[in-house]
Amino acid sequence: MEWADRTKPYEADLIQDLNQIVKIPSILDPNTQTELTPFGTDMVRALAKMEELAARDGFRYGRVDNMVTWIEYGPADADETVAILTHIDIVPAGDGWLRDPFKPEILGGLYFGRGAADMKADLMSAYYAMKYLSDHEIKLTRKIRLIIGTDEENGWRDLPRYFEQEGEPTMGFSPDGAFPVVNGEKAFQTVQLRFPSVSTGDYILRRFIAGTRPNVVPGDARARVVVPEPDEMVHDFEQYLAQYPFLSGKTEIKGQELRLLLNGVQAHGAYPQDGENAGTYLAHFLNRYAFADDAKTFLQFVGETVHDDIGAENLGLRYHDDTMGDLTLNVGVMRFSLNGQGTILLNFRYPQGVNVQAVMTQVQRHLGDFKAMVEVWPGGMEPHLVPETDELVGVLSMVYAKQTGMFMNPRTSNGGSYARLLKRGVAFGGQFPDVPVTSHQANESTPVANLTRSMAIFAEALLKLAQ
Repeated sequence: MEWADRTKPYEADLIQDLNQIVKIPSILDPNTQTELTPFGTDMVRALAKMEELAARDGFRYGRVDNMVTWIEYGPADADETVAILTHIDIVPAGDGWLRDPFKPEILGGLYFGRGAADMKADLMSAYYAMKYLSDHEIKLTRKIRLIIGTDEENGWRDLPRYFEQEGEPTMGFSPDGAFPVVNGEKAFQTVQLRFPSVSTGDYILRRFIAGTRPNVVPGDARARVVVPEPDEMVHDFEQYLAQYPFLSGKTEIKGQELRLLLNGVQAHGAYPQDGENAGTYLAHFLNRYAFADDAKTFLQFVGETVHDDIGAENLGLRYHDDTMGDLTLNVGVMRFSLNGQGTILLNFRYPQGVNVQAVMTQVQRHLGDFKAMVEVWPGGMEPHLVPETDELVGVLSMVYAKQTGMFMNPRTSNGGSYARLLKRGVAFGGQFPDVPVTSHQANESTPVANLTRSMAIFAEALLKLAQ
């Protein structure tokens, strides 16, 4: 019997369990962070739900400091471990949804909900791959551990704590990338710019807000300005939007203040070419006016220097590596608050051959008159590469080719997965080559058929690696 036929009967139960996880808004929540809930109460709720499933299905499981849950199958005393590295945290929903992002729906063969693509569906497919092996009492020589983190979308403070207490697995894969095998991942590093927010004169920038995370292309941006002729700026704004069919927006005059909203296209910050950055477009529009002081240099930097420049060429950072590809830039967060402190977060993805000091140096060189303090944000990672000759890469490539009929060479990725935390770790699934990427976007979705399709690939891969 083909693996796809073996896993298809699990589809209804898999979806039912996935629904329970997607309904939990497992987003970093500073308002409920405590020593016992390090990333918020909803994150702990999500881990508890996975442990409830593990108990139901007879798996061994445990938790590390309310940051990580592990679920295990195979001989408990095995010396070697095959890990599945996952995360249950998600990015904020953002605007632009046509449905409630935390009430999952199936429409037209697609499963909609925040986390459907990144990565609750793939987490559940991996869990059910383990469940298949357990249900059929398949004997293994290595144990399998599903490791579920809660800080992948932010500071990666979870899995290092797990490794301190539980040790590093022998090898593993993360279904938080793409098929076939991603054996290399670019570095990712966020650079923070902090600066005063003074604005005086005829044109005053009171507030500018765009973005929620450095690894997300902002889908909307808002500004509040005081200008001599607000009606004229409204007219100019409408004409500006008309030049770009992928943008929309609206304006509102409140007394002397003009409020502008610009909608772009939200996307994963690892692939800024898939989005349209609302923040840099709004700054690009405002930069034509005679703002002064810090408002002027802020708008110049965001609206000129880094606007529509995903290769960071204007920062002198254009770079290509034949194995890992191009350096990319996402301007993820932009803040300006009159007479307060402004912030810009620049998220870089770069291949081997570049380092964070080079990035910092070039950013500082291209500030011009912008009086910003440049700092490295915590949580960055350097490039990661596992040789194509490694057993892990070979087995996973073979399983994918066997089940899909397509042999594809391993490749590298802009994205960052927990696989890079293992010396012998690669990303494997769950994004199929023929499926549009919707991670971090409004109306995030995944094809229903791919839930058990991925499950089948993961199940055979785990069997080959652990038997």
